[in-house]
Amino acid sequence: MKNEASSLRYTERDGIRFPNLQISNDPLADQPLGRYGRMALEYLRDHHFDRYTTLKMEGSLMEVMHRVQEQAATKIEFLIQQMLVSAPLPHTEDTLERTRHLNSLKLTAEEIVIREIVLESR
Repeated sequence: MKNEASSLRYTERDGIRFPNLQISNDPLADQPLGRYGRMALEYLRDHHFDRYTTLKMEGSLMEVMHRVQEQAATKIEFLIQQMLVSAPLPHTEDTLERTRHLNSLKLTAEEIVIREIVLESR
């Protein structure tokens, strides 16, 4: 029995027809998540499983996680630039000291972003 209204396409393997299902229509869904997107996904799955399941069933889970990744990366860059205004790089030829300073600022920015963006229930 064939339903004319249905737009599902099927793939036949070994005499069995399987529907070609797609989790999301979002082209970003196939792209790998960055660090903050993965952290948000883990947090959502481990601490807000009902919401995780709902987003997954709606097909918007990866879209939301990519948005988190983008927001987190943008906010980190913004915070680092702000911190460099109040705590500029040391005027020295010592590359390691300058690197330590930048790493310290980045760690501080990451702590803020993880708390405010990544570990937020969606």
